[in-house]
Amino acid sequence: MKKIIIPAVLAFAFGIVSCESNLDIDQKGVVSTDNYYATDADAESALADMYASFVQNVAGSEGIDNPEQVIINYSADDILAAGGNKEDHIGFRVFDEFRYNESNGTLKECYNRYVGALYHANLVISNLSNENFDGHEPNYTSAFSKQCVEEARVMRAYLHMMLAILWNRPAIIDRLLQPNELPVQAESQEQVFKWVISECDKAINSGSLPKRNGTGDKNATARMSVGFAQFVAGKAAMFANDPATARKYLGDLINSGNYKLVDTDEYWTNFHVAGDGNCEKIFEPNFIYDNTASFWDNVWRSRWMVADVFCWRTDALASMPWPCPAAGWNGGAIQEDFAKKFLAHDGNSARRRACFLTEDEFLYEMEWNSDKNDASTAEKESDPNRGIKASAGIYSHGPYFEWKHMAYAKVPKILSGGKDYPNDNVSEIMGGASNQKNFNVARYAEALLLYAEACIGADEASGLKALNEVQARSGSGKISTSLTFEDVMEEKQYEMWFENCRFPDLVRWAKQGKVNLDQIFNKNYGGIHKHVPTVYDEFFTKGAAKHKLYTDYSAADHNDFTDKYMYLPFPLDCRLANHFKNVLGWESLNGATSAEE
Repeated sequence: MKKIIIPAVLAFAFGIVSCESNLDIDQKGVVSTDNYYATDADAESALADMYASFVQNVAGSEGIDNPEQVIINYSADDILAAGGNKEDHIGFRVFDEFRYNESNGTLKECYNRYVGALYHANLVISNLSNENFDGHEPNYTSAFSKQCVEEARVMRAYLHMMLAILWNRPAIIDRLLQPNELPVQAESQEQVFKWVISECDKAINSGSLPKRNGTGDKNATARMSVGFAQFVAGKAAMFANDPATARKYLGDLINSGNYKLVDTDEYWTNFHVAGDGNCEKIFEPNFIYDNTASFWDNVWRSRWMVADVFCWRTDALASMPWPCPAAGWNGGAIQEDFAKKFLAHDGNSARRRACFLTEDEFLYEMEWNSDKNDASTAEKESDPNRGIKASAGIYSHGPYFEWKHMAYAKVPKILSGGKDYPNDNVSEIMGGASNQKNFNVARYAEALLLYAEACIGADEASGLKALNEVQARSGSGKISTSLTFEDVMEEKQYEMWFENCRFPDLVRWAKQGKVNLDQIFNKNYGGIHKHVPTVYDEFFTKGAAKHKLYTDYSAADHNDFTDKYMYLPFPLDCRLANHFKNVLGWESLNGATSAEE
């Protein structure tokens, strides 16, 4: 039988279920690999397919959410899965409240999307190199085809790192699997991380991987590069509890001079179209709006309706705030006690204002659909077109309003200072219900903070310099004079809030004996799920003369955090088909025929 390229819809089955024998039949409308992967143009198409798969799967939306953003961020202790009430958005709010099981649809989507993107990386590697089932040489080799292989190698390494961070013991899929072949689960999480590091090192030293050409090179931020390989190797080393190796790769990245932090007053642009490809970005897949594409192509690639989820609950507001791109559903509320802590630390810093607004900023400094935006504060205080009108209030919110990931219909002046910046929503088809900025994967601030942590107890002068660089840019005015784990941990929570860092970091720190997860999730602030706020405006609920926010509290439906939740269970059908084994408290599901929760 001749090998064939399996259509993408079937390709997603790899690693989830083994291919059936009927896939061995020569199919219509496909291209034999005997005649493909034979030119630079073929190699370029395969590489473009890999990036498109990443954009559509890992970076794209699934229904109203992005699975990766929901699972990793909602599991943290500083974000609550708001919605209209405690029953809203139940499919993914269960990650916030530790009520999910192996049959959860968002969990399955997240896993399948990583695996699907991984398949497309292996298409490049196995067909353009001899890293395949039987070691056969590729049809064609050139300098460019070798570059494609190394870019795919780094992409593949990154995807394995994320699978190991979330599932602990995924399979290492280092080539295209044969139709009757099952993936083999890794023996340990450490094995995966060490493999990731070795793959990144191979790519870095190949001489074929693209390099960023200075801080102004935007093109390099949208593809696998030496800098991103160094970042992935360094981060994987930190998760493997190998700070010496992390210092090597992250130090090389920092010393390259190809990355730098954006200026303080432009911190906010890191999360909006205005900052796409800036000097701080190490990797973010590029979104390009194509007005010739179908509606659904734009839906999945533009994170359709994620813009609604990460906007405030607009039907509860007196009018539509100018920054809101469309109707908002109140997802991802900043945890009230953490917001107070952040505000006490950062004050009026550019970083804090880019992440969330205080009560007065929300009511009076932000523009509303009102004729009083240029009026005095006294007039705004009794303006019926601002504030929270709903008698039910806004669930999960205290008097703090996150907007770090809101897709801005109009860039608010409180951040822009009146300068002109591009808005986040430009789609002629999608209108406001999309987020068309590039999808953040890695930025330089995280690399600096990982490096600072890796230097504790070793090269403390270099580590302190990296930490201070992030602190100085924040605008908080707080600069550490010594390098301590507590300062690095705290600074990272502020700097990387809602950026896929907090929960994985807490897990690895707990494994290293540095934090107590029971204390963090079940006891801090009286238990973050036992004291959930709902915010109201007494101007509307009590007939007060001016706007004033107040909160009531209730308990969410939740499970207390236990070690079981440090890692995700494999999706049920994946586990059964591949004979994978779960870890920790999920071990009870191993060998079961159905979910047990």
